[in-house]
Amino acid sequence: MNRRIVFLVMAAVFMFSSNISSIHAFSTDGCEADCKKCHALSNQEVEAILKKLNNPNAKIFSIRMSHVKGLWEVSFQDRGQKGVFYVDFSKNFILSGSIIEVNTGSNKTAEIVYRIPAGKVDFNKIPLDNAFVMGNSEAKRKVVIFSDPD
Repeated sequence: MNRRIVFLVMAAVFMFSSNISSIHAFSTDGCEADCKKCHALSNQEVEAILKKLNNPNAKIFSIRMSHVKGLWEVSFQDRGQKGVFYVDFSKNFILSGSIIEVNTGSNKTAEIVYRIPAGKVDFNKIPLDNAFVMGNSEAKRKVVIFSDPD
């Protein structure tokens, strides 16, 4: 009987201690209501995470607290594609996908992706050999319109 009680107490202590970090991360008063006091995520840490995931060339635009407590929001661009992923405070997990606010139905992830600046195209790299030129070909500003007649 004594062994059984000791086992149950040890199991309860183990379960409670293993959940302390998750309780702290999602509580309303954890980190004194300011998670940045206790948690940080640097560009170098995100670059290391991306390198481990075989994606070292992604350009990081911003790192900020997510709308969901316990997660960092990282906006990036990789090979012309804009995106957002989330890193938990332990820096062991990455989440991809949309965060949708239940009360409004707004897609918070899409709002962030929309704000990532578009990449710039080097105009001199656009082949204009078969281009139809209208106006002054030596003009200071030019507009290129792409179409596919087929």
